[in-house]
Amino acid sequence: MSNAQVASARDVALEIERRLPGVGEVKLHKLLYYVQGYHLAWEQGPAFAEDIEAWELGPVVARLWRNRKNRILDKIGRSSRPSEALPESVRDIAANVISRFGKMSGTDLIKATHTEDPWCQVTDEGQNIANQVISHQSLIDFFSAEPDWVRQMREHVAVIRDDTEFVPDPPGALDAVIAKHFPG
Repeated sequence: MSNAQVASARDVALEIERRLPGVGEVKLHKLLYYVQGYHLAWEQGPAFAEDIEAWELGPVVARLWRNRKNRILDKIGRSSRPSEALPESVRDIAANVISRFGKMSGTDLIKATHTEDPWCQVTDEGQNIANQVISHQSLIDFFSAEPDWVRQMREHVAVIRDDTEFVPDPPGALDAVIAKHFPG
């Protein structure tokens, strides 16, 4: 993804708010973290240009947080850019993140992000929280890793997998089984 296609965190936040009306600020920033992480891992480039920092409440896009807190973005500014202006990959990943994490509360997302490597590594497991930048490489490493449940499923399938060639039943075979076991 070229720099010309990298959105701003503000624009990605607007897309999340469009899809999830009433989302709170804390939850919004955790969703932005997930969008950025998955976009870096899946699209080999950032979804937005701003850094994510490790704050006490988890990952936060500090520049966006400060701008909103200082009311730099007013109601007109919040709805000024249509979502179509975002790259399709960003819209798609935002939709995926919302479908996966959108029902979680801000508190649940804080707890989740506090167990994940990008936040844990930069804060020494929460012992040294000083609004440190979470690197893109840290996000790529974490979001590219295969989850344990996927690895376990793959191993389980490999154990029970039967590599014999599939031979379809001859026509009428299912009807014969049904007639035999369920007469009448």
